[in-house]
Amino acid sequence: MVRTLKIISLLIGALSLSSCAQVVAPTGGEKDTTAPEVLEINPRNETLNFNSKEIEIEFDEYVVLKNLKNQLLVSPPLKYSLQGRTKGKKLIFEIKDTLKANTTYVLNFGNAIVDLNEGNPIPNFQYVFSTGSIIDSLTLSGTVADAFDLKLEEGALLLLYPSNSEDSAVSKQLPTYVSRTDKSGEFEFTNLQKGTYKLFALIDK
Repeated sequence: MVRTLKIISLLIGALSLSSCAQVVAPTGGEKDTTAPEVLEINPRNETLNFNSKEIEIEFDEYVVLKNLKNQLLVSPPLKYSLQGRTKGKKLIFEIKDTLKANTTYVLNFGNAIVDLNEGNPIPNFQYVFSTGSIIDSLTLSGTVADAFDLKLEEGALLLLYPSNSEDSAVSKQLPTYVSRTDKSGEFEFTNLQKGTYKLFALIDK
């Protein structure tokens, strides 16, 4: 009887040990929720006397461009759309326009730059440069609402023209500056030259 009990206890012990040695697949760690970080920009942000035909931005991880056409807002606007391509962990943008002299340009990428694996965006990433010797610093902000029901308008396009422009200028020529309203109907123009302007708000219905 004693020998039988020992054999049973040994079998139970062996079964317990085997159950503890289960193979478990790795979980892969926590999900990446951080946005890519900019390591270097060439030419650097807020460069003066800018005359480059390319802008090169290096990140700490691989990135891609998502919906660049609708996200990117260039002010003053360019005649030819800014084209971007990836090279390793870099984004390279080619400028095809002849830039205006003594002008500050703002490139707002919205949420277009995202990491390759999880799609985490860099929110409202901006690149600023000047073709002159100073960075213009004036701002104009406000809110757009429907005149009939006072509903705040998201995604309205704001256009600034010289104050002596006719109303038909909206359909005939590029504006001097552009901006867009956010979810709260608010907008802001940055890096403006001193002057008097006529403001238009357009909504695509």
